[in-house]
Amino acid sequence: MSKKYSVFITASFCLFIFGFGAALILSPSRDFSEQENRYLAQFKAPTLDTLRSGKFMEDFEDYVVDQFPLRDGWIQLKALSERALGKKENNKVYFGTDGQTLFAHFNAASRDDLAQRVGYVDKLAGNVDVPVYLALIPDKSYVWSGLLPAGAPNVDDGSTIAQVKELCGDGVRSIDLSDALSGDDVFYRTDHHWTTMGAYQGYLALARAMGVLEGSGDAPSYELRSDAFYGTTWSSAGAGWVPPDSIYASIPEGGTKGRVTVTGYPKGLPVESTMYHEEKLSAKDKYAYFLGGNQPLCVIKDPDAAGGKLLVIRDSYSDCLAPFLAESFQEVHLFDPRYSNMSLKGYVSDNDIDQVLVLYSVSNFTTDRNLFKLGQ
Repeated sequence: MSKKYSVFITASFCLFIFGFGAALILSPSRDFSEQENRYLAQFKAPTLDTLRSGKFMEDFEDYVVDQFPLRDGWIQLKALSERALGKKENNKVYFGTDGQTLFAHFNAASRDDLAQRVGYVDKLAGNVDVPVYLALIPDKSYVWSGLLPAGAPNVDDGSTIAQVKELCGDGVRSIDLSDALSGDDVFYRTDHHWTTMGAYQGYLALARAMGVLEGSGDAPSYELRSDAFYGTTWSSAGAGWVPPDSIYASIPEGGTKGRVTVTGYPKGLPVESTMYHEEKLSAKDKYAYFLGGNQPLCVIKDPDAAGGKLLVIRDSYSDCLAPFLAESFQEVHLFDPRYSNMSLKGYVSDNDIDQVLVLYSVSNFTTDRNLFKLGQ
């Protein structure tokens, strides 16, 4: 190796290291990543305690990783490299065998952990005088298992829902959704959520179990609202070759204008809202088109519906399910424990709730740290 070439390699290496270091220091920190749909780590000044415990270095590492210059481009480059090497995953996301479907890793909880979580639902049932239902939505890796790469270990095998059903006490009515979803349009291929069509299939199973629907019901019509949706699984995987998803809205016959009212509580106070938010279709997180995104509480009223008042303790999967529930219940109260600390026992009593549905994706049920609030 010649001296000039050695100098060139050394200079290039230093330029790369110090150039990106300077860019990290000089570039303003981003608070939120549109591509990954999450808040990014920020720089935290060291203290004597964090230096001693090593917490400062842990936080600083998170900060550097999240704020690294051109981070989004590096994620996609890494994914392409992994795929070119024949690997079947990147950043805990499996590449589907069809080249278009992405599966986030699913980590099953232990039976003891599930028993504790189901116990919170049992306690809720003991605190109220109305029927309490528990339903878990199976993961995409369970419903579309045929598209998983061979030997993928971190997937939903159906055992979590089966165990939860066994663990439910006498006061909780379990609704098994294991076989409720079928077809190639029930999940987004770039996101973890079910689609509007998948939500409708889930609604049919839920409504029958809760006694507000007999038979198959009238199939809804669907309207395309966007064909450019890239979900959070796509963002994590950096799979730039995967095409976007389409978002559809369910349009009831005759429409709902003037009949259905929606009240949102985005900051804890009531605000007049709508079932669908058109402005969200121009943002990265287009799933927020349904009800406007995450919020502590949302109340939908339809005086013409046949059912009574339903309280849904939910995660974000219920956002695109809500229009179907509103067709069957006069009032649908959507409560998210992640953003509220109100007493559910008091809420059921104060609002004359007739039924309670605890509805989570199986993945969120096994990881949510706020389920303890159900028993308060």
